Amino acid sequence: EKLQFAASQVAVMQEELTAMQPELIKTQTETQELMVVIERDTVEVEAKKQVVAGDEEVANRAAAAAKAIKDECEGDLAEAIPALEAAMSALNTLKPADITLVKAMKNPPAPVKLVMESVCIMKGITPVRKPDPGGSGRMI
Repeated sequence: EKLQFAASQVAVMQEELTAMQPELIKTQTETQELMVVIERDTVEVEAKKQVVAGDEEVANRAAAAAKAIKDECEGDLAEAIPALEAAMSALNTLKPADITLVKAMKNPPAPVKLVMESVCIMKGITPVRKPDPGGSGRMI
C-alpha cells in the first residue's frame, strides 16, 4: 500500500515535471540571455571604471597641488598680517597737525613723499595732481 502510494505520488510529480518542462526551458533561455547581457555590461563597466580611476588620479594630483599653493599662501599671509597691523596702528598715531605740517612744506624731502604716498595708498586716498613747485612745468 505504501509502495502504491509512493508510486502514485511519483507519477503525479512526473506529470507536473513534464508540464513544467517548457516553462523551465523558457526560464533557462531567459537566464542565459541575461547572463550574456550582464557579461557585456560588465565589460563596459570595467572600461568606464578604468577611465574614472584615471580621472580620479588626475583630480587628486590637482587637489594636492592646489592644497600646497593654499598652504603657501596662508603661510605668506600669516607673515604679512602682523606687518599690516603694525603699519595700521602706526598710521593711527598720526595727528592732523602732522598732516598740516607736511602740507605746509612746498617741496618735502623724498622720504616724506614716500611715506605720504604709502599713507594715501593704505587709506585709499587718490592723489591730486598739481603743477611741480620746482617750476619744471610737469604735473606731480
